[in-house]
Amino acid sequence: MKTFTVLLVCFFAGKSHGKIPEYLQEYICKASDPKYEKCVLTSFEKTKPYLMKGIPELSLPPFDPFELPIMTVNRTLNDAVSINAIIRNIKVEGGRNTVIQGLRADPKKHVGEIRLSLPWTTIEMEYDVQGHLLTIPLQSRGFFFGNFTNTQFSIKGGLQTYEKDGNEYFRVKRINSKIVVGDGFIRLTSKNPDMQFGADLIANFFNEDPRRVLDTVNPIFIETSNQLFTVVADQILANLKASEWLPA
Repeated sequence: MKTFTVLLVCFFAGKSHGKIPEYLQEYICKASDPKYEKCVLTSFEKTKPYLMKGIPELSLPPFDPFELPIMTVNRTLNDAVSINAIIRNIKVEGGRNTVIQGLRADPKKHVGEIRLSLPWTTIEMEYDVQGHLLTIPLQSRGFFFGNFTNTQFSIKGGLQTYEKDGNEYFRVKRINSKIVVGDGFIRLTSKNPDMQFGADLIANFFNEDPRRVLDTVNPIFIETSNQLFTVVADQILANLKASEWLPA
């Protein structure tokens, strides 16, 4: 069984202006640019401050910190791994340090691949989880803090166009990511002090050998990330016509 739900009510509300904001116009790369990939890399670096604080005109949320009000995951990998979780008030910091290590893009076919490196990330959230992870039972409600280092992303994807009100818009056709977290440390604080022993058991199991746990839950992490990327991208893309995002 697998389900994934994320509510994006934390994103900017309001109607799109229908145009790329004036202060971003110079950073838009044209499909006809023979150095399109170089243009994208340069634009990313120059617009990073805007991306980190968010762009209300495009319904683009702040990327650092990146926040979600609620997310649920219900996933069984095998007899050893089953997670049923409700996660609230998620806050992720560290995006400002993102480094693009490689980019390939075909603006005419609307496909591309990007490799990113994230030196460090901290995650805070409120959790309610049940299930099991290898030899450890998961049954805890409380607060999570995690510090993760050297996260590597490789994301391949493509867009497709669709018609709305007589105009063409983009949406995600497919997305496939590979994500490897280098190392990590977590701390769990139970809402019920009498249950702190169980929270410590889970945290200690992770901290004793992060690689073992990270590799085990990686399929769930990737699947959840792919769906989250799709939801976020589609919401942003729907704000402007395709010709605004990718002028000829």
